[in-house]
Amino acid sequence: MFTNNIIAELATGKLEEFSVSAGKYDRKIRIYYPSDMPINEKTTFIIMNDGEELFLEQDSWNGRSWRVDKSFDELNQRSIDHNVVIVAVHSAKRFKGRFFDDTRRYIELFPKEAINYFDEGQKKRIYSSLSNTNYPKFLVTKVLPFLEEKFQVTLDKNNLGVIGSSMGGISALNTVIEYPDIFGFAGCVSTHWVGIKPSEYLLLPIRRKIDGDKETTEAIKKYIKANLSKIKDHKIYFDHGTVGLDYLYRNPQNDINEIFAENKMTFESKVFKGHDHDPVDFGKRFIPSLSYLIK
Repeated sequence: MFTNNIIAELATGKLEEFSVSAGKYDRKIRIYYPSDMPINEKTTFIIMNDGEELFLEQDSWNGRSWRVDKSFDELNQRSIDHNVVIVAVHSAKRFKGRFFDDTRRYIELFPKEAINYFDEGQKKRIYSSLSNTNYPKFLVTKVLPFLEEKFQVTLDKNNLGVIGSSMGGISALNTVIEYPDIFGFAGCVSTHWVGIKPSEYLLLPIRRKIDGDKETTEAIKKYIKANLSKIKDHKIYFDHGTVGLDYLYRNPQNDINEIFAENKMTFESKVFKGHDHDPVDFGKRFIPSLSYLIK
């Protein structure tokens, strides 16, 4: 693991960069400090997936970014000061994209436990054969020990959560379900409930279009429903837009909302009219998600 201090054109705060060995691919991690508040047990640590899309546009594969730093600058202007640290974990995609980058990211972030809920057949065999990484386990066994040592804090569900968008949103919920004693909340932005057909998966780097797969959606819903009891005391945030790929999320998100409501879960679900499946729109929803999850 190595570290670099980054002097970047941020609206506010500062970044520190690390590289963690994660099997075949080293993983970049950036720690963002939105304020100069002392870091201690009262600080909320938020792991955010797809870290390359969170700050400066030149870091993102498509030049589009959440600009989390601008959100904190807006909060500062409203005299709202959050005692938080953002841990931005980069995805399995390589910088600026290469063939099969998106497919590596998809299978890494797909909840492996949901594969058990597929019907027996070729699709289940394909997912099982590709499922050789465990991203939530990587966070718990590699990232968290480093954070605890660096900051001399104990991280658990009282001061730690995870936020992600699209497949990163699915992974955020998966992470909380599998490690409910460690993570206290999940922010699921434009959650990719609809999966990808195997044919779409193989052509994803070229086709760049997803229609989704009903069987995958049903397997994910069954997995979540079977494990809700683990996260009864956790806060979960959902949202989605109404344009582009986000249009496909309306019905499955409504189904998830119904499941959560029937089980009296603590959650919030928002719809943002006119928002697309885009990091810029995800960034516009960062403050609403943050406000709910840590209020």
